[in-house]
Amino acid sequence: MHVRPAARVLRFLAPALAAASLAACTADITDPLPTAPARAPYAPSYYTYPSAIYRSHVEFGTPTDANSADDVILSKRQYTVSHNCAKGRPNWVSWNLNKTHFGDAPRASSFTSDASLPSGCYRVVTGDYTNSGYDRGHQVRSEERTWDATDNKSTFVMTNVVPQTHDMNAGPWLDFEYYLQSLAQSSNKEIYVISGPSGNKGTLNGAGKVQIPTYTWKIAVIMPYGQGLANVTSTSSIQVIAVDMPNVTGIISRPWTDYKTTVDKLEGFTGYNFLAKLPDSIESYWEARVF
Repeated sequence: MHVRPAARVLRFLAPALAAASLAACTADITDPLPTAPARAPYAPSYYTYPSAIYRSHVEFGTPTDANSADDVILSKRQYTVSHNCAKGRPNWVSWNLNKTHFGDAPRASSFTSDASLPSGCYRVVTGDYTNSGYDRGHQVRSEERTWDATDNKSTFVMTNVVPQTHDMNAGPWLDFEYYLQSLAQSSNKEIYVISGPSGNKGTLNGAGKVQIPTYTWKIAVIMPYGQGLANVTSTSSIQVIAVDMPNVTGIISRPWTDYKTTVDKLEGFTGYNFLAKLPDSIESYWEARVF
């Protein structure tokens, strides 16, 4: 168990509890969401909970497309990933996010290949990215798995990584990650996230091992803390935000809100069916909406 000394816990926990209390009083989940405060990259969390509570990483359904042959599904404690062996990158990564997942575990110092991939599937190594001009872009962010060192190391497995330009990775992509972190920690939200790459800009270093995406997209389903599919009874039970960001330079200062889109559009060009477990009327409403 990781708990800070009492004085420090009290110092930092009081504001968090006040924010959580206000969030709990919100009558309608469709009220406007707050603006995330600016934070320095990799800033430590204020408090480490007694345990990291992981709910289903595919709460609203496992994304599926017409060809399951290129979906190697890896179910980990910290997230679920569909890996594409031919492309050397995930098709999608899906995970639960809430306040208990943040803590003070140190950031892992290195990336590792995924030993859980089946034989015959190329295991991407960190060296595949060296001198390529692309960041090793986390899907599940490092900070989102800092309850302990094992959780954090899981985000440095190469099946959780896609090639991203630094301007996108450290710009609007990170900006949206900060926003979701603020919702989880300060607004007491339960969030279910799916993200992945799309398109083809060639391969890293022309080696034919790791395909470079044209875009990276993300879907976030937002609910009050502790809730899930069973609590969805109307369109006001959830909020859904979808973004689609170009994998280009020159956008480091652009806000994430410039890249809002609809789930319908993401389904159209990825070929995947998302949020299939939602009641049909609620799914149709939110998948066509830019929130």
